[in-house]
Amino acid sequence: MAHPTEQPSTLILKPIQVSPRSFKSQLETVLGALAQLRLRATVLAKLPRGSSWSADLQQYSQAVHPTPDIYLFSRESGATLDWGQTVRIPTAYPMQGHYFVWVVSETVSFLLEGQRENVSVTTPERNAKPVSEDSAGSPGTLPKVNYNITFQRPLIQKKVDTLALVLQASLDEYGDQPALEQLVTEWEARTVLPEHCHAALVDAILLQGGSYQDQMQQKARMYRQQAMNASSLSTQNESLLNTLRFKDDFLNTVGQELRTPLSSIKTALPLLSSPNLKPPQRQRYLDMISRECDRQVNLIKGVLELLQIERTLTTEPSAPVMLFDILPGVVSTYQPLAQEKGIRLAYTVPNTLPAIDCPENWVRQIVIHLLSNSIRFTNPGGEVWVTAQANEDDTLLINIRDTGIGIPQNELPHVFNHFYRGRQNTAEEEGAGLGLAIVQQLLLQCGGHISVESQPEVGTHFKVKLPLHQAE
Repeated sequence: MAHPTEQPSTLILKPIQVSPRSFKSQLETVLGALAQLRLRATVLAKLPRGSSWSADLQQYSQAVHPTPDIYLFSRESGATLDWGQTVRIPTAYPMQGHYFVWVVSETVSFLLEGQRENVSVTTPERNAKPVSEDSAGSPGTLPKVNYNITFQRPLIQKKVDTLALVLQASLDEYGDQPALEQLVTEWEARTVLPEHCHAALVDAILLQGGSYQDQMQQKARMYRQQAMNASSLSTQNESLLNTLRFKDDFLNTVGQELRTPLSSIKTALPLLSSPNLKPPQRQRYLDMISRECDRQVNLIKGVLELLQIERTLTTEPSAPVMLFDILPGVVSTYQPLAQEKGIRLAYTVPNTLPAIDCPENWVRQIVIHLLSNSIRFTNPGGEVWVTAQANEDDTLLINIRDTGIGIPQNELPHVFNHFYRGRQNTAEEEGAGLGLAIVQQLLLQCGGHISVESQPEVGTHFKVKLPLHQAE
């Protein structure tokens, strides 16, 4: 069994800045050592609010017999403890952001303190009104804490003298506190600091504290070194988090969009079996089911198309592509649809345009989505035309114009969002709202760009810029 040893004159650790969790870990170390050695002591403590902070005091109280005398400072009136006594914090000594555990017995006396960052310590003379107590309920909610522990008798004696004033002020202000009255009466006898400290306790606390300081210093050096090169990593990490958040939002929206047509179909199906349903009503329900099925198919097709874009990012070869080989064929494919709606569809694509650097099937998808979009929102008698020209900024420009219903100015910033259907309420066929989002994703991957100009009842103009192919 360890014996008390003479207290050295240098047993003090310099204050170090620690996180709230590390500060709580130090509390656990100190109180755990007292409990393990079964040292009965008088303990006065002021800790952040919350049961997690006082749990170690409670465990110490339950581990030692006879039960140690524990006094916990609190700002709450009427607070009671099964394992100790509460002391009301007086207005003159607010202790804002200041935490401590002071321990004294026949074989040990020490003081553990923590000062929360960014909180000034005010004296009673300078403090004109009460300061609100800390609202921290868990170690993760506090700022950094400046922590230290000392076994020095002169430093501990200063704390003893201060605590005597605090206890008397609490009695004067709040009165009825029988346990506190007894403590104040016996204060001088119960605060005699021992000449020696328990060697095992000193070793357990100081070795742990000294080791912790070394670890903190090593970590600080390592963190400083890492911080010098962390800017790029931080940017990449933020980008990754944004991507993950975007995918989560996208999947949630997909789920909602998939449920909408299914809910409509599920509602209509039981109505079709009603014997009282008239033929016109039955036909309306059948038409609605057909539209919702088409909408479901378009939605699934669009989502699969977006997924296919991601899969082919690293597999698409970079080869020169001629717009003259693509645009006429796509436009010709949509001529029958335009004629059926009574729309004039035309194109102008010079065969002398330079090659672009974008996969052919991507260019085809881009034009198909934009062209079908323009035809869908152009009324009979309107016009849609496609042109292509070279730009001075090493890009080719594809223009797709229509004389359709147009887009309100307040909706233009949202047209490339997933599931945007701002103009769908006037269209005969409801789309999935993914076409323009797919176009934008394809252009982003190949270094292109898209913009839109529109005016209601006048028409819409999409401008697509594609990078020129650079010969090796």
